[in-house]
Parts: sequence; structure tokens; C-alpha cells
Amino acid sequence: MRQVGRHAGGVLRAALIWGMGIQVLLGLAWLIKNMGGMQNFQESSLLLSGKGAAYDFYSGILYRAMAALLASYPWVLYGIQLAAALASAYWLLSCFFYREKKALLVLGALGLITIPQAMQCHLAVLPWSLGTSLLLGETALWRRARNLRESCGAAQDGRMRGHNFAHGMKEESACKSADEEKQQAASRRVVGKTAALMLLGWGLLLLILPVYAWFVLPMLWGILRQAGKTGRKAGRRFCVLTAGALLLCCVTVNCGWNPAHWNRRLAADALSRTGWPQFQYIYEGFPPELHDGIGLVTAREVSAYADGVDRVLIPVLEEKYGAGETTALLWDLAGICLRDNLRADVKNIIWDLAAYHATPPILSMQLKGRAYDSYSGINYEHMRSRAPLLTRYYVAYGGRWWWMMLALAAGARLFRARPWGLSGGKGPDCGGGKVCAVEGRSRGAGAWRLGAWKLLQCWLPILAGAEWMILCFTLGGSGIMDYKKTLWVTILWYVAALCVSAGEEGSGKWQL
Repeated sequence: MRQVGRHAGGVLRAALIWGMGIQVLLGLAWLIKNMGGMQNFQESSLLLSGKGAAYDFYSGILYRAMAALLASYPWVLYGIQLAAALASAYWLLSCFFYREKKALLVLGALGLITIPQAMQCHLAVLPWSLGTSLLLGETALWRRARNLRESCGAAQDGRMRGHNFAHGMKEESACKSADEEKQQAASRRVVGKTAALMLLGWGLLLLILPVYAWFVLPMLWGILRQAGKTGRKAGRRFCVLTAGALLLCCVTVNCGWNPAHWNRRLAADALSRTGWPQFQYIYEGFPPELHDGIGLVTAREVSAYADGVDRVLIPVLEEKYGAGETTALLWDLAGICLRDNLRADVKNIIWDLAAYHATPPILSMQLKGRAYDSYSGINYEHMRSRAPLLTRYYVAYGGRWWWMMLALAAGARLFRARPWGLSGGKGPDCGGGKVCAVEGRSRGAGAWRLGAWKLLQCWLPILAGAEWMILCFTLGGSGIMDYKKTLWVTILWYVAALCVSAGEEGSGKWQL
């Protein structure tokens, strides 16, 4: 039965590879059709004209300079973005599988960059592609730091596995070294280099996509904490100061130091979140002074566009009431809209959270008109401008493949979950009968708890950053769900599926 389980797991992993191969072929075909063109995003036009700094499109100074420099040669920028995406995806997957398996790593990296939403960003003059590549690089560095810390324990567990039942509790010291002091010094150097590289990547994020620098902070805090534990007292003090400096730098670049500006931004986001798209109907119940000051035409325009608060309403309020009073009016209007539109607001927030967490299936629903309004339709129209039929099949396959990929990965993992076959037997006969089975179950439960704790320690900073990203963009306004912004979260689903289907993290067990 054990051989049957292995064979079934191998078949499921083969299906996963073939399914990913189809996505890669569709993605490469779409790349060839679109490499020489440019998607007509408004943000892209502003970046190419050098006006991006005047608008809140999150783009950093370095990316604006690259876009202006390569305005006549956008395909060069596409090549840079594709190369960065491929390198970061390959590097991340190499943290989980043997580097000797070059073909698997290349196929996996191609699978990550040919996700439809990812490929659209790679071939667009927008900072989301390079920003996501840097996030993937930071994720790989964090994972390598955790691999270094867990290497001794993993080696010991690997030597103990398979010997406990047949030979009793044989403890092997797998991490002893002739010179432990030198080993610790080498470990400190590696952790220090990893922290330095992560800080460098974080600095590049500030120059390319400043808002993404927020979401790396949990991983940076983790690596600085790890570096502080391996260092002396002065090193720990330096790590604490560095963490504080990172936070202050993020606040400076993304928010500035004007509390009035923070209050205005929060008020505008609150009104956008609670007022759209029912603003023109709630407008009828406004106090007479605000009702006459805003006007029906402005109220309709605010309801017609998801960014209507920033683009239409705020200029009108500033002209009539002044900049100082506008912020207070925005808060008042947000309160009125929340009171009258609470049920719809809760529904929209749930939809936004779902769409950002699982973009491919929700996108398929949106394109069929079964979900809710967002930027997805505009994105899709830009994506299909040069290859409408190919884009239709490409995006449709991406939505269906997301479900199939997770099902195949779960099935492959399920067949590996019972080490003694499909029937869940007692384990190898060691002459003890019931005693051996009980011992195996107890040690299995302990190993499961230990593995779950290690998994939580490794992935908690990554998940914290991903949830922070989703919450940030969800609260930024209703109706502006834009899957380009959370591409990192989408890619992490595919990475998780590959890791789960392969069995244990880092095992590289992909023999088919």
C-alpha cells in the first residue's frame, strides 16, 4: 500500500507540473504578442511624461527616472522587469528545493512569472513588477536566514527519523563541531550578511515602490532580532536602533511629518471607503449647507468614479470652505455615509478582502459580472488590447488552474501524510505490537507540534506582511480593488502549492 501511495502522489505531482507547463506556454505566447506594445494605463502615461511625481501612484523616484529614461524603448524596461522577476522567483524556489534540480527550479520560476496577473505587470510601465520582485527577494533572504538557524535541528531530526521505532530512542548529536566558537562566528557573519542584503533590498523598495517598504518590516524585524540574539550587547542595541530608524524612514517617505496631511489622507480614505458608490443617494440626506455646497453634479461624479473623493469632491470643498475646514467636513461626511450605508460597506470590505486574498478565482467571477465593481475590468481591457482571444483563454485558464493547483498539491501531500500506507497502519513490526504503535503515535504528535511551531516561526513575518498589505489596500477605498497591487500575495499561493506537493520543506522530493 505504501508503494501505491507513492505512485499516486507521483501522478498528482506530474499533473501539477503539466498544468503549470500549460500556463507557461500560454504566458510565453502572450508575452510574444505584447512585447512590442504598451498597455494604456493612465499611470503609465504620467510616468512616461515625467508627471508621475505630482500624482499619488505610489511610484518611487528611481522607477520614475527609469520610465522617463526608457520612454522611447519600453521593451527594454519590460526586459529588466522580466529578468528581475525570473531571478527572484528562481532564488525563492531554490530555498525550498535542491539547487541540483535545475529543470524543476526553472519550470517553477517560469510558472511564477507567467501567472496572468503577474505577466500583465511585467509588460507594463508600472512599478508593481519590480516592487514584487524585490518583495520575493526579501522573502527568499528571510527563508535562507531561517534555514541557517534550523539546519542543525533539521539534520538531527533527519538522522533520527526511521530509527526511533526499530531501534528505540537513539539520540544522535548531529550538530557537534570541533570548534563551536568558529561555527558560531561563521553563523553570525552569515546572518549579518543576510540582514545587510535585506536592508539593501528595503532601500531599493523605497526608491521604486515606497508603500511596499512597509510590508517588509516584519521580516526585517525578524532578521534583526535573530542577528541580535547571535551577537553581543552592543550588537543587540544596534539592531534595536536600526529597527527604529527603518520605521521612521518609512513614515518620512510615505507619509511625511505633517499630522494635518495624515489626517486629511485618513479622512479621504474613510469617506471613499464608506461613501462609494451610494454617495449621490446619501447626498439627499446631507445637512442643507453641505447639500447646497456640494451640488448634485459633484455628488453624481463622486459616485461614478471610485477615486471621485480625491479627484472631484476635495477640490470642490477646498474651493468653497478652504483647506483647513475640508478635512473636518470629510470626517463628517464619512460618518453620515457609514450610518446610512453600513450594510453595503461591510459587504464591500468582505469582497475586497476575499479578492485580495484569492485574486485568480475572484477575478474570474468579476469578469463574468458575478462579484462587484472594481478596477479589474479596466485592467482586463488593457490586457486584451493586443491579443483579445489569447487573453481570454489565458485569464480563464489562470482562474481555473488556481483551484486545480491547490487540489493537486493537497492530494499529493495527503498521500505523503501517512508514512505506513493508505490504510493508516500501526507501523513497522518491532516485536512490541501495541507498544510500538502507541509510541509511534505519541512521537508523531510531538513531531507534528514541533513542525507546526517551526512553520509558524518561519512564515509568521511573511504572513504578517501579506496581511498588512491586504488590509492597507482594502482600507484605502471602496471599489478600487486592484490586483496589480497585491501580486506578492498571489504568487505566494503558487509557492505554497509547490512546497506542499513536494512534501517537507527543503526536501526536494520531486522524483516522478
